[in-house]
Amino acid sequence: MSNIETIQALIEGLTATEIKAIMSSVAKKPTRVDTSRKLRSIAITEAYFSVAPRPKDDFEDYLNHSDGIRHQVLSGVDVWN
Repeated sequence: MSNIETIQALIEGLTATEIKAIMSSVAKKPTRVDTSRKLRSIAITEAYFSVAPRPKDDFEDYLNHSDGIRHQVLSGVDVWN
């Protein structure tokens, strides 16, 4: 018998009062999720693409610029303006 089958068998054996007692102990409020790491990642991506060179620029300018922005993003400078 797998874990799912065991759980299903336990649930089927519960009475209405047992289910009510279990449900009353379950947290009613949703859990708060920390999104600060995701927001930082989004800010870094936006910082990089907000100053990315245009496609018509010289390729050498593009390489120099992208290396500079990459260095800035890795160092954390100007990420949270």
